[in-house]
Amino acid sequence: MTRRREGMVLIVAGLALSAPASAQSRTDVLLHATGLSYQDSQVKDAGRVVGFYGTYGSGWKHLVEVGATRTGVDHLDGWQLRQTDVAAAYGYYGAHGAARAGIHVVSGNDALSDGGIVLFGGASRYRVGAWSAGAEGAFSSYGDYDGGLTVVQVAPSVAFTKAAGGGEHVLGATLRSYYIKLSEDVGLGSRDFLSGEAAVSYTSGRLGLSGFAWAGEQAFAVRGGGFTVFNLAELHTGGFGGGLRWVLSPRSALSAGYYMERFEDMGLTNRAWTRTLSASLGFTL
Repeated sequence: MTRRREGMVLIVAGLALSAPASAQSRTDVLLHATGLSYQDSQVKDAGRVVGFYGTYGSGWKHLVEVGATRTGVDHLDGWQLRQTDVAAAYGYYGAHGAARAGIHVVSGNDALSDGGIVLFGGASRYRVGAWSAGAEGAFSSYGDYDGGLTVVQVAPSVAFTKAAGGGEHVLGATLRSYYIKLSEDVGLGSRDFLSGEAAVSYTSGRLGLSGFAWAGEQAFAVRGGGFTVFNLAELHTGGFGGGLRWVLSPRSALSAGYYMERFEDMGLTNRAWTRTLSASLGFTL
């Protein structure tokens, strides 16, 4: 999709990635909807995203993820972006380490990025409930983008977790950096982009809170573990947001989030903001 799912993905992560550890086999499904608005943009007006995300965990070690979204963005000149994203991934989780790989396909009426394919993966080392360190990578290919555009991304990260009250209260923090390299300058003024991100989360009983902020420069970034793809020629220069998750029952949870991100459209010097309001319902089958 164009840019707007990572807030939803951050909320989903706590639900989905817990699947292998909670039962011999388990299926989780999350339905989500997002509203988009733009401030100071000379190109875009408003938009919306709807979709689903699901996981199947087996044997406490194997996790299959699938997701699909439909995005619509209204432009000020009357043009309407219509795009469908489909992604799938497989992860193996051991006692002290994990590996994961997947594919993301973009299809829509934007001629430059229609048919785009993203291959992503990563590996990490961890001590459960204490720390983790690893890196993710992605290779994006847009064959119709001005004769062909490829994007390579590397994103190392470290995370720390501290539990108290017998596990009733859990505080987590993550630091992540991004290096992105384009095969050519598509009008953004550079082929190389660097940025850094910090995220925190706190869970107490049924309530979970999360927040993040990032700064630097990104273009054609891949976020959300490969499920969020930025496939338009935009220079992103920072963002922040937060969300909450409320466990309704042992088999369901409700989430909501609000996020803002600053960007520049290719060829324009003004900086605009995207405002994203998301809501989702997750449940275990």
